[in-house]
Amino acid sequence: MDEKLQKSVTRWRLVSAALVVLCALLIILVIGIVVVKNREILAKNVPSCGLRFKSNIDTSEPEHPDIFHDLTSREMRAVQNYLISVPELNLESSNLRMNSSYIAGIDYILPPKKDVLAYLEDSGSPPTRKAKVIILRGDLNPPMVEEYVVAPLSNPSSHRLIDYPNRRNPVPFAMRPFTRIEFKSISQVVMKKVDEQIGDILRESFGATFNDCGDTCLYFIPNVASSAVTGDFTRRMWLQVAYLVEFYTIHPVDLLLYVNVDGSDPSQFRVEKVVYGGQYRNSLAELAADYVSGDVEKSKMTFPTVDKNLFSTLHRRGFPASPTEEQRQPQFVEPDGARYRIKHRQIEYMNWRFHVRMATYNGPQIHDVRYAGKRIAYEIGLQEIVAFYAGDAPTFRMANYVDSVASLGQKARALLPGVDCPETATYLSTRQVSDNQEGSVKSERSFCVFELNTGYPLRRHLEYFQFRGSFYGGMVDNCLIVRTILCLNNYDYIIDFIFHQSGIVETKIISTGYIFGGVYNEQEKNYGFQIADQLVGNIHHHLFSFKVDLDVMGTSNRYETLDIKLVNVSNSKWLNGLNTIQSQIKFDRILKKTELDAVYKYNFDTPKEHIFHNDAFKTRFNEPRAYKVQLSGMSKQLLPEDKLNERSIPWARYQMAVTKYSDDEVSSSSIYGNFDGLQPVVNFTQYLADDENIVDEDLVLWMSMGMYHIPHSEDLPLTQTPGKHLTFLISPHNYFHEDPSMSSRDQVRVQLKEPNNPKAGVRVDRYFSKPKIACVSKEIDFDKDVEDNPCNILDV
Repeated sequence: MDEKLQKSVTRWRLVSAALVVLCALLIILVIGIVVVKNREILAKNVPSCGLRFKSNIDTSEPEHPDIFHDLTSREMRAVQNYLISVPELNLESSNLRMNSSYIAGIDYILPPKKDVLAYLEDSGSPPTRKAKVIILRGDLNPPMVEEYVVAPLSNPSSHRLIDYPNRRNPVPFAMRPFTRIEFKSISQVVMKKVDEQIGDILRESFGATFNDCGDTCLYFIPNVASSAVTGDFTRRMWLQVAYLVEFYTIHPVDLLLYVNVDGSDPSQFRVEKVVYGGQYRNSLAELAADYVSGDVEKSKMTFPTVDKNLFSTLHRRGFPASPTEEQRQPQFVEPDGARYRIKHRQIEYMNWRFHVRMATYNGPQIHDVRYAGKRIAYEIGLQEIVAFYAGDAPTFRMANYVDSVASLGQKARALLPGVDCPETATYLSTRQVSDNQEGSVKSERSFCVFELNTGYPLRRHLEYFQFRGSFYGGMVDNCLIVRTILCLNNYDYIIDFIFHQSGIVETKIISTGYIFGGVYNEQEKNYGFQIADQLVGNIHHHLFSFKVDLDVMGTSNRYETLDIKLVNVSNSKWLNGLNTIQSQIKFDRILKKTELDAVYKYNFDTPKEHIFHNDAFKTRFNEPRAYKVQLSGMSKQLLPEDKLNERSIPWARYQMAVTKYSDDEVSSSSIYGNFDGLQPVVNFTQYLADDENIVDEDLVLWMSMGMYHIPHSEDLPLTQTPGKHLTFLISPHNYFHEDPSMSSRDQVRVQLKEPNNPKAGVRVDRYFSKPKIACVSKEIDFDKDVEDNPCNILDV
């Protein structure tokens, strides 16, 4: 073949190849157009999920709140306006200072229980709604903390100091709760003095200062020096100094400050001791002089480079991205819409009905919890969160946090859809007043409510073999969850109230967030591991207190334990006289008669179950119709009883205590617990000391849960939630004649069409009418929602 012909053939081959490629592209384009058109047609004809049934969700604020509803914005404003009009209170609402008189918080006072029950049972009038107001009286000499009751909320016209029969009021100013005003004063006064006296040391040692520092600033982490440790009621704190970066609690520097913040005059706040590089000095001046003279060993730390690779930041980094393809995560869908109802703060789900609220000082609560119309619990609610640290440094030793000092309910905000709660969740807002700002602050997403397919069967059984029936029956554990997350400085606590269709209500708390770290040295080895450069994460104990007011078939209840024991039995009756002894277990029913008799400390050697019932209500077999309490988040508190800071948390001595209901025994703890260890304002031991009868009485359970945490490198940057789930359950025990979830439409049964002819196939029984057409999940752009409403998630 000559060269000219060869070139001609090559050209035609190239043209042919191009035509083939072009045809292929045209075919792909046509297919694409057809697919898009089909999708458009499908989108027009397939409805969005949730449109089959009318929504029954109303999260608005009611004009006339019910008996369990939180304070409304109108009520809060009315209380503020009334109190500001009272001359002797001398309240201020702007330019607040430590020596001002101002409102630290307002909370709803639940009426006496007998009045509430009378109203709920249609035999009484609605009790008057009242508010508790905590006022910091920095204007008095001496300054005090005063607690007032204000009523009626519809039009406040009276106030009085609350006369507690079992605790003092007013409270010494040194025990006051944390406020932004106090920390602002520490920053502006104490830290200014620190910069003035040792600013050169700070710059040379740490490359940063507290004030006029640009992007290289220092900050402080407060650790309370409780009166139980110091021996007097002077308000003092140990401050761990840290770099103000993301996140400061794991960027400590080698400087600790012991500050006196007593009284209401910040000019008198002062540093009483300094620890620099592990070396104690009695004043800033002494440290400055020794630093110049060379009598102190100098520390040297470098301000961290803040970028996405900094170990404490929450940017994606590390291993190659996973999954390798940009595939979206699984999402929730409600094909027929929400299966729960919400009216303001009352929630209904399947056979459940209850109310939810956010107590300003104690956090999340649920009330009047009913199943199939019968009240099971009058109240289930958080009381206290505690984290007790240990270490060689005084900051770790004094880091005994009794967190209601920060008003737990004010820390519930900013739930992020798709992460903190499923995409299908409904959000409830709350309102709080703090530091006497005018009006109230609305947190749009304090609670989320959602139904969860847990991915586990609630119950199931497969009988595979034909001669034994050949069937399957099961039901997925779909449950309703009411969730909030409290962000207490560095730690985040996820709190769930979970309602199962089987009549079980579960309370769960999960920990995550940043650890509180210190500068590593040899003295801390027995308390923590070195987990990053110069960083130690010390052992600490998380503890949680909950209140459970059970009303099983009414308020006349008794508490029994089913004590499980070994028993030896003889088999001689059926072994032809051979007397072999076999050990097995049995249980004894033990009625607890008094409060001290009922305190429970878990012991592996004495297993038992905890049963609560009304003795007037029995099954047809004469067994008590009861509810059982199951604890699976127990943790032993090792500190010696009635010593130092343990006095502030005596409820933690027990995994459960049972007391006779009293309107005066509202909570196991108080907002003063951080500082009042020498003489606790609320002393839980008093609830037990009178040792009242608890047989056929209205009973309250005080539940304790906890866990020890020894941080490790995988806790950086944040601790993860697996392994940190603590729960207790309230479960029916011979209360129903069978599992009440047998009425649920969610169950499935598979059986042979013809029992004697397996070849005929099987029948699947479901208990709802399956729609003829599917639905598509609604695409919600949560990122845009956050961008459009930034104040829902961040302080902007």
